[in-house]
Amino acid sequence: MVTIDKSKQSSKVPTAVKPALGRGARTTILHLCPDLEPGEVAREVIDLSILTHRSGWRSLVASGGGLLVTEAERAAVRHTRMPLGKQGLFTNWRNRVQLEALIQRERPALVHAHGISVLHHASGLCRLHHLPLVADITQPPINHQRHRRLLEQLKGQNCYFRVPSAYIAQQLNEHYHIPADQIRHIQPGIDLLWYDAVRLTPERLQALNRLWRLPEQATVIVMATPFAPGYGHQQLLQALAKLKRKDIFAVLVGDDRLTPDLRSSIDEMVNRFGLNGQVITPEYCLDWPAACWLASMVVATNTVPRGQGIELLAAQAIGRPVIVTDCGANREMVLSGETAWVISPNDVKALTAALNEAIQLNTAQRIDLAFRTRDFVAKVFPQEIWFDAMMGIYEEMLTPTAQANRKAA
Repeated sequence: MVTIDKSKQSSKVPTAVKPALGRGARTTILHLCPDLEPGEVAREVIDLSILTHRSGWRSLVASGGGLLVTEAERAAVRHTRMPLGKQGLFTNWRNRVQLEALIQRERPALVHAHGISVLHHASGLCRLHHLPLVADITQPPINHQRHRRLLEQLKGQNCYFRVPSAYIAQQLNEHYHIPADQIRHIQPGIDLLWYDAVRLTPERLQALNRLWRLPEQATVIVMATPFAPGYGHQQLLQALAKLKRKDIFAVLVGDDRLTPDLRSSIDEMVNRFGLNGQVITPEYCLDWPAACWLASMVVATNTVPRGQGIELLAAQAIGRPVIVTDCGANREMVLSGETAWVISPNDVKALTAALNEAIQLNTAQRIDLAFRTRDFVAKVFPQEIWFDAMMGIYEEMLTPTAQANRKAA
């Protein structure tokens, strides 16, 4: 954690920070995110900061900490712990003081804010220090006045909005009136070397199988969405109850930080539907390639819109079929009728039929589908395209001509 010398604190407005640019200088990018607990946002922050560092730039990450901090630090990415995801007058003041000290000391050339919950910190700092800002919006913002006011302010700053799907781009443009020239649609990327079935060792598979306590030869359905209303857990349990098969097991991977009472509600539904012993609810999974390999299929039955579905891309990279609802950006993450079943939200009957059809695929059909899913991800969602596009945003925003043009606009 950054330590602050209270004797040197001042109420004066700090001077603008000049980016550390020039011949021989290593351009510094400061990433802000709520935390580094396992999840799609933290995973993208870690991958981006590591790849940026390997490209010769400096990567700094400020977050509330988490299990992925060790991975970042092992790759020489510096991490500063501060509770950016928490709210409160004192917490906001303390975060601002620490961020001010970090910026003055490290002289970043650009700030990359991951998620709208940290955007209010990044907006004020970038405006004060005249730093360009990349606002990563991967999920639909909650429609209330505070978010509207914040996004309205960012329309006049040197800021680009990076979105992972056309759905989020449309939301920002139509509902928040963000100009199209400030929105950059960059699809998420998958590391095809990491998500390669050939690289999976028996030890990794056995370790995860023991952790989840799955029986041999079980049919495993994996869902990886937060434990929150509208993410389809009830619909999946209802469909499993309709199948009436004791050899099918569901692994619901997700945290309940936003709605801690929902986990007990799911336990009650499991008991009510007669699925005791068939549903496992781990909070996170650190070895997602192994999880996809153990899965017979991966599902996303959400009824509230999402902006991306990294777990869907991971499953297809490993060669597993997926079942998704036609909600939010789910359809953009799959190839309907080729790599996935796309069903209507809240349609338990259609979900049951899709599960039954996927379970009954024979070996030849599964191999053919695996080739299609892998080819689809390799063509549309490779990590190289995602990273090159992200670096393109950085370089565009750090070009003096581009910055001058945006300030004059």
